[in-house]
Amino acid sequence: MDTRCITHLALKQYKSIESCEIELSPLTILVGRNGVGKSNILDALRFATDAVNTTLEFAIRERGGIDQVRRKSLGGRPTHPGVALRMRVPEGTAEYSFRIAAVRGLAFRVDREACRIISPSGVTLHKFVVDNGAVTHWSLNSVAPAVSTDRLFLVAVSGQPEFRPVWDVLRRMTFHNLNPEAMKLPTRPEPGELLAHDGRNLASVIKRLRATDEKGLDRVIQFIRAIGVPLSRIDHKQAGALETIEVSQEVQVPEGTRNSNFDAISLSDGTIRAIGILVSLISARSSATSGPSLIGIEEPETALHPAAAGALMDALIEGSESAQIIATCHSPDLLDHEAVLAEMIRPVLSDNGKTVVGRLSGPKSQILKEHLTTAGELLRVDQLEPDPADLRRQEELKGTLFEAIE
Repeated sequence: MDTRCITHLALKQYKSIESCEIELSPLTILVGRNGVGKSNILDALRFATDAVNTTLEFAIRERGGIDQVRRKSLGGRPTHPGVALRMRVPEGTAEYSFRIAAVRGLAFRVDREACRIISPSGVTLHKFVVDNGAVTHWSLNSVAPAVSTDRLFLVAVSGQPEFRPVWDVLRRMTFHNLNPEAMKLPTRPEPGELLAHDGRNLASVIKRLRATDEKGLDRVIQFIRAIGVPLSRIDHKQAGALETIEVSQEVQVPEGTRNSNFDAISLSDGTIRAIGILVSLISARSSATSGPSLIGIEEPETALHPAAAGALMDALIEGSESAQIIATCHSPDLLDHEAVLAEMIRPVLSDNGKTVVGRLSGPKSQILKEHLTTAGELLRVDQLEPDPADLRRQEELKGTLFEAIE
């Protein structure tokens, strides 16, 4: 089943990315060396989600200000970072883009924002365009909401049923760069629909799953045991006004096997990270309307033994049947899995400080299709590179997704 909500992502002048336009798969794996910009691609999607769920100002400040968001121009010319998305919505396809400009000091403004909903036959059903703080196109019969140059217009129109699906896809994307310390410590209760970026609300998510998807938590246990950790149960635990998790683990004693209970603080970093990833994947399966529309994961293999990579990839592949998944990776062990296809891999490299990303090159794709080697083996010998034909296509289409909406 094709679970993609975002089919294409185009970026301009965002951090290390001068320009890119890539097609995404139900499971997309961004592969490359450290520092080439894999995380920046993932962060651009998270940036759009943060701007919708909080404010554009907060999303920019969290990244260190507008100068840290926009790409540094070698010629000293100002750059306007932009994000454009093509996504699936109930009426057909939606295209949405926004571009930000810096103003004097460290301030910013929304330079341009546009959205259109397209029927399966290619007819534009609904559309808005905001340019320099003014609505220049509004297809609905109602009066357009007021424009604020420091906020996305999409948030203002999210109450309109015509544009709400776009807002809904963006707000339900979730991204993880899990912090074991934040996950281990007792925290105040939080909403449990989506796992937080650092995983701090793991207990809340598990509590919700325990109430709504008991079989889902059992599946988490199955994967954890396949990874090599003999857990028999994961539960929410109340600690006064705070909450944490408690796990039961099988322990060998002279009399045989018994279960011992441990709080989250006793778990290893690798185990708590694995639990967080698996719980997030299961949360997509348990709720099609309130769960994540897309899950982004930074290096899911971190702190896990290489022998656990196969079970982790099994979980990612199964999870991609419920929600679209994008993961960064530089682990050959994870890519050794026989189910990793060329269509999943997007090699990322740095060319004179610019991030370049594209489909896997044709010859390497053919090798994988013929099962002559694995993606992991190609990564070990540094032979995963973008397809030159795809890079030429991106150059020819530079800005097309942005311009198509306008």
